[in-house]
Amino acid sequence: MKNKNLNLFYIHELLFAVSETMLGFVLVLFMYKLFDHVSAIFFFNTAWSILYGLIFIPVFNLAQRLGQPKYFMALGMIFYVLSLSLFGLTTPEKIHLFYWGTFFFTLYISFYWMTRHWFFSVISDYKKVGKQVSSLAILRMFVGFLSPIIAGYLSFFVSFNAAFWMGAIAGLFSIVPILFFDAKPHGTEYTLKEVKAVMKRPEIKAISPTYVWEGISFHMHSPAWILIFGIFIGSIKDLGLLVGVATFVTAVLTRLAGHWFDARKRKKLMTRLTFVNSLGLLSYSAIFFYPSLGFIYLIDIGNRFIGSMHRTVADSYLYAYGNKVHPVHFALNREVHLSIVRPILNIILAIAFLFLPAEALWILIILGAITSLGWLYVVRSDHLLH
Repeated sequence: MKNKNLNLFYIHELLFAVSETMLGFVLVLFMYKLFDHVSAIFFFNTAWSILYGLIFIPVFNLAQRLGQPKYFMALGMIFYVLSLSLFGLTTPEKIHLFYWGTFFFTLYISFYWMTRHWFFSVISDYKKVGKQVSSLAILRMFVGFLSPIIAGYLSFFVSFNAAFWMGAIAGLFSIVPILFFDAKPHGTEYTLKEVKAVMKRPEIKAISPTYVWEGISFHMHSPAWILIFGIFIGSIKDLGLLVGVATFVTAVLTRLAGHWFDARKRKKLMTRLTFVNSLGLLSYSAIFFYPSLGFIYLIDIGNRFIGSMHRTVADSYLYAYGNKVHPVHFALNREVHLSIVRPILNIILAIAFLFLPAEALWILIILGAITSLGWLYVVRSDHLLH
């Protein structure tokens, strides 16, 4: 049954990746163009993260109580398709559709991601989880490398709206494999008191700072780099091509990380990759002094390779903990801490960039690189996997 579920999950990921790999950069530049201000992106992240933090646990509890979590995951994808469709209909004259799209985007994240983390923790094998996670990553990249290129060209030559419609269609097809998932619900529901008790468990508390720093690093570095490229360096067409080419090169090499994790070198590997990943993210700041397109390709390809290896090992830890120790606690730990740090950080950045020039985004590149070192905390519970 695990193999059947895993194969279905891979098929879902194959279809979902076509859409999701292009959404990040298209949506960021779409918001910047629509509102003509950097702060718009951070206000958007603030809005969905606040609502997500309030509802994701009740939604997950309901999914377990009703005994069919796969339908909640599928419903999350329906909300995803609705949000992209509304973004696809948004114009400056119909800006209210963007706000409705943001609402459905929040529902997508709330219904889909916690259930997805739980599901993969249940169906994965902690002895082979590195290989399974790297297979997932490779699928995403081999299938997804074309979608950023297509989305970039569609956005540049047709419209952003056309790219969103492409994503919505791919997302719609990815729902089908979910309907055939077969995994028993966990059964336990989490009240606020029980969540607090889980957060106090030694093996959970030890790695909690990881996810605080993950949230800070990602929400500084990722939108900052996309905006820097779109504002100061090139067009969305150029960015789509860059992301696509870098993704393809990275896919060829990522499998190594999964094999190393399964070979029980994970603790040393995670530590070394965290330092290298931080230095790689910091190298983006060199583009400020030398904005050559060839140099940018070199930096981005190198970072996507390092980042993919780092993410494979980091996700392997998360799912191995879930499979070996508890299918919910470690994912719950991550989502609780992210749901706290995301709105706080994004509202600070949104307000700050009401007064700061766009050039200050370079500062976020540096801060995002430094805070990524927080991933070192994830190995504190490594002993649980022996």
